[in-house]
Amino acid sequence: MDRLTLVGLSILLSLLWSSSAFAQNRTVAITVDDLPYVSADAVSSSDAVVAKEVNGKILSALRHHHAPVTGFVVQKGVEDLGPTAAIEILRNWTRGNFDLGNHTYSHQDANQLSLRELEDEIIKGETGFVPLMEQAGKKPEFFRFPMNHTGETEQKHEEVAAFLTHRGYRVATCTIDNSDYLFNAAYVPMLAAHDSSAKKLRVEYLSYTSAEIDYYAGLSKQVLGYEPPQIMLLHDNRLNADTIGQLLALFEKKQYKFVSLNRAQADPAYQIPDTYITKYGWMWGYRWAAERGVKVNGRLEPEPPEWIVNYGKHP
Repeated sequence: MDRLTLVGLSILLSLLWSSSAFAQNRTVAITVDDLPYVSADAVSSSDAVVAKEVNGKILSALRHHHAPVTGFVVQKGVEDLGPTAAIEILRNWTRGNFDLGNHTYSHQDANQLSLRELEDEIIKGETGFVPLMEQAGKKPEFFRFPMNHTGETEQKHEEVAAFLTHRGYRVATCTIDNSDYLFNAAYVPMLAAHDSSAKKLRVEYLSYTSAEIDYYAGLSKQVLGYEPPQIMLLHDNRLNADTIGQLLALFEKKQYKFVSLNRAQADPAYQIPDTYITKYGWMWGYRWAAERGVKVNGRLEPEPPEWIVNYGKHP
């Protein structure tokens, strides 16, 4: 092998190594909202059985893929499901690399509440999950706003932020959204009706999730100049129970490593002051763009398939 060939081979190997090293730096934190279970209808006695199954499948897949997770609890959901069943479920979310956070008492829209009402929602939201975290030797750290509505006026935004800090919370951000609640709203009735479209929906859901991962990776690079640790927003529902293993494999295929929410939010991107006031629940890539004055075209973001969004709706 001549010297020129050796030099070329050396450069190629260097490029491959650099590419691989860069790819391995991609990280994502998985978060799951609306614990202990998202029911499609009014809660019934059978939901406790379904909730245990759903949570069991989600947690089993997370353990298998060595993915830390923070689950966000709606306390009213605990009460509706039944404290005995709910506490058994939530206790499993405090073991190992799993943690719980506050998602308010009843998941009301912060834009529709006074500051005092919102503070009350936060305090009452601590009733069930905080003792479980303490029993596990863990300190509750994160609060996630329902619908990501962080305060539609400057005064409410600043005052609730100060209140959360006083309670010892950090706001749980999120950078990737796959509209899983829309898919699940169609999926559950499909299963009930034994509609064969459910299989097609699962395929479409994973395809859409893949597209959203890529879209938000590109958005963060456009706004920040690099891809920070991503934070995936999911919900504790039947669809994710049935697809979570494949969904986590999507991230692995794209060479992401799973990290905790705490580690993800240690990145400098998450230290950017949150001063942008909006009544919408935008992902943080859009918020960073607004904060930094970077123009982005949100219309380029993929939309969920219309047949799924419109499933079951009468003309």
